Amino acid sequence: MSRLTDSWPPDEKPGIDRALSGLTNTMGVLAGVVAAEDGLPIAVRVRTDQDGDVWSAAAAAMGRIGRKVLRRLGKGELEVGVFDTDKYRLLVRAVRLGYLLAVCDPEANIGLITMEMDAAAEALDRAATALVPSAVADPAYWKGAAHP
Repeated sequence: MSRLTDSWPPDEKPGIDRALSGLTNTMGVLAGVVAAEDGLPIAVRVRTDQDGDVWSAAAAAMGRIGRKVLRRLGKGELEVGVFDTDKYRLLVRAVRLGYLLAVCDPEANIGLITMEMDAAAEALDRAATALVPSAVADPAYWKGAAHP
């Protein structure tokens, strides 16, 4: 079995690291990624045989598509998008920094992982407030308000 690796030294971004670590320690979760809106990786915890950059790009693409479809249909905001394949179950949700992706076993427990994603998203949003200017940390900024 391959092990999880982080993309930054252990003392940096402790709030983000803790949030991602909690998620990736959940049974069935193979990788966790925080991706910016444009797909660039902010934080990555993947197994050594996986490509964090690819998962980061996938997180942003799935998140953007999910949000766009729901808005156009007038069905609200994306909470958690679930994408099933024969090899993975992918869960994506929007966070202030961009998107959070959990890469899971296909039989993974969605309920349990969703609860862990909720906790991770709260921690990530708190960390985002500390990392970015206050205007960008305003939730209205992330709810479709005009960006400066």
